[in-house]
Amino acid sequence: MRCRNCRLGFRRTRPGDTELSQLYGELNNELYEAEAGGRSRTALRHLRIVRQYASGGRLLEVGCASGLFLSYAADAGWEVVGIEPSASACDKAKKILAGRGELIRATLQEADLPPSTFDVVTLWDVLEHVRDPGRFMRLCASLLKPGGRLFANVPDLDSLQARLFGSRWPLLLQEHLNYFNRGSLKLCGELAGLTWMGFGRRPASFSIGYALYRLAQHKIPGAAIFKRLAIHPAIGNAIISFPLGELYGVWERRIEELFRGEC
Repeated sequence: MRCRNCRLGFRRTRPGDTELSQLYGELNNELYEAEAGGRSRTALRHLRIVRQYASGGRLLEVGCASGLFLSYAADAGWEVVGIEPSASACDKAKKILAGRGELIRATLQEADLPPSTFDVVTLWDVLEHVRDPGRFMRLCASLLKPGGRLFANVPDLDSLQARLFGSRWPLLLQEHLNYFNRGSLKLCGELAGLTWMGFGRRPASFSIGYALYRLAQHKIPGAAIFKRLAIHPAIGNAIISFPLGELYGVWERRIEELFRGEC
């Protein structure tokens, strides 16, 4: 369904907070970890995006998965904190970070972090999974210092890819509760008391084998045939980058907005 005003897309039936917490806490990350090569490239793109808007400080990644982005940020001199509800992903992140940052196994709501603590908060592929993205963004905004920046990457329901593939768009997933466009994503930040700074699109990187697996899963014509070719490791393991139809936004928590929010 879509809101007639802001055009936010959303699922009619939505699990409760407890159900979501249990689902992601018990998530099996084997398939995710098998794509570490491609996800590393995507994580580096995320770091380049952050460095366009912020030069350093304390960084929180909400939904840090196995910690690839945090590891690159720590290497670049950031003081990093990650929140991740999945036990297996959190264990993997601890190994990758090797003591170079703090990891909290919890949801953002359960973590109970102090306000005005971070220079940067990132939500890479997170807002589509939460029940109330507006409330979630407000909580994230409260964790930013004055002048802090928030980054979020989401599926764009008005993207060329979404319009071309229709019901076969690979980002139409059961676990995605929300879908955005530029207007609804911008509004989400405004309702959280943040100032919109800019937006962009970045490609994602995957192995050819994984990409064909996902395309075949969505019954894209020809994907199942080409998937057989990917059995050969030289083909199937090769990393490619392509746009999926996603959008990222960047916001700032300004001092005047901080005061207005506390009145």
